[in-house]
Amino acid sequence: MFKFDAQPKDFRSFGYAKAMRSIGLLLEMRNVQAFDMKCDTCEFRLECGHKTPPCSTPIELRYSLDEIDSLERENQKARNGLYEKVDFFRLSEILRALGRYVDKKGGRLVRVSNNDSNMAAGAVRLEYESCDGEQREEVFTLSSIYDICVRIYKERDKTKTPTHRFARSRR
Repeated sequence: MFKFDAQPKDFRSFGYAKAMRSIGLLLEMRNVQAFDMKCDTCEFRLECGHKTPPCSTPIELRYSLDEIDSLERENQKARNGLYEKVDFFRLSEILRALGRYVDKKGGRLVRVSNNDSNMAAGAVRLEYESCDGEQREEVFTLSSIYDICVRIYKERDKTKTPTHRFARSRR
């Protein structure tokens, strides 16, 4: 018998948007405001804290691919069929948008941080490896992240709107 519920082997196949949204939810529950997140193929390592950057007393966290996959499944069950107003300034939505950005570029996430005193308030630094192997670093302001969030939700609306809903029946 075939088993079709295969586990993802790395974050690229799982999707950075889903993984980072789940991590964002965990950080929100802990009331984390500053973070420095590093990613390898099967684990996220974070140094984070409750104060604004630079964070003086970091908390170290690690999340494996299996832990994030399990959390994502729980979150999906909890929100099944529920449509809530989305706050694009929540950490979970910010991280989801940056994850989606890397997913769309076909890249490999290296690091995400808002724990840099040289950046503007609310800015996030994203480091990733592009599909052609180049190391990239970009700094996103809150307004640019907001724009990415809006594009994501417009794309989702297009895929979730059934075309038959608006088509006239031909009898």
